[in-house]
Amino acid sequence: MHPFVRFPLHPPDRSHPAAPPGNAQDIPTDFHPLYLAVNLGGCIIPLVISGHLLLRGRASPVKALLGVAIVAGITYWAAEAIPGEGIVLPFWLSPLLAAVCGLVLAGGYRRAPPLAYISGTLGTLLGADILSLLTPGVLPALSPLDLHRTRPLVLSIGGAGVFDGIFLTGVIAVLLAAGIVCLLRGTCSADS
Repeated sequence: MHPFVRFPLHPPDRSHPAAPPGNAQDIPTDFHPLYLAVNLGGCIIPLVISGHLLLRGRASPVKALLGVAIVAGITYWAAEAIPGEGIVLPFWLSPLLAAVCGLVLAGGYRRAPPLAYISGTLGTLLGADILSLLTPGVLPALSPLDLHRTRPLVLSIGGAGVFDGIFLTGVIAVLLAAGIVCLLRGTCSADS
């Protein structure tokens, strides 16, 4: 794992006067210390590529936003917090959702692959990673106190390695969308 930035997170101190109010009995607040890392290959680079595609006019910003929202909503619902491991999804879900969003929303075959990439990478990053981590109770579920470790757990936004989750989602979504476009058109040539 090659994190770009690390943010140490520690359990909140409920006795501190600035601690957020709430019923501590409903949501567990004690968890093993952890680091939150931002992955270069799974977060920063997909953000840059998606921004580039949007700025170059390869995808409609409104359609991209709709695709990101659809993928984010479904991946947030399907994401599961596994103690000591992280937030996991079925490997096929994000690329398949992204390819379908790209094909349905694009309005033309040429714009389907860029829209699939943007929808898949940003939607998964937002839904499975960011929204899941912001959900009350997820951090304690990922790093419970009974998980005996000698060092803090590292959670990575964007996956645990370069060829993980979000990176693969973008690549597979583009290949699926482009492949389906070729099948529907009967050729992969740009001239047709």
